[in-house]
Amino acid sequence: MDHLSWEFLSEEKVRQDEYVDLRAGKYRLPNGRILNPFYRYHSRSFVVIAAKGTEGDYLCVRQFRPGIAAVTTEFPAGAIEEGEDPLAAAKRELLEETGCVSRAWTFLGRLSPNATIADNTAWCYLAEGCVKVADQQLDASECLDVIRLAAERLHSMIGGRDFVQAVHVAAYYLAEEWMQKREQEACPDSE
Repeated sequence: MDHLSWEFLSEEKVRQDEYVDLRAGKYRLPNGRILNPFYRYHSRSFVVIAAKGTEGDYLCVRQFRPGIAAVTTEFPAGAIEEGEDPLAAAKRELLEETGCVSRAWTFLGRLSPNATIADNTAWCYLAEGCVKVADQQLDASECLDVIRLAAERLHSMIGGRDFVQAVHVAAYYLAEEWMQKREQEACPDSE
């Protein structure tokens, strides 16, 4: 597949701060054309937690998202701090955003949220049997409500475009697939 790779020629920083590192790059495409500028950015990788309560409902959060100028329903999520283990970040974010903890964690996968222009990774986890042990401990920029949704309701929200964060939708399907597979392995004759 090397014949499809772009040749990096140069780049210049457009903006760099604690949240984003935006660069304008110059590339030679496989067909010989020069693409300049092509913008790409680096931002922190993050975790997304498909969190389920003891009754099997999903713990979700509602918050405003400036990119689409709307309040969204999504899973608890947040940035991985420098040097932090992704699972530790997931446990921290679940506790901070919902006040809940879980003893049953499953790694669902790593996704590239926007592979076209960004180099960060979304680490997706399933946290089952979540129980509330504390109040929320929100960051200064967070204003959110916690809600509980049955799997069927959450699924219908995805189909109805009410649960729109792409990585969160993927985490939902990964979690549901993993739980279904686990159920089938536990009861192989039920097929």
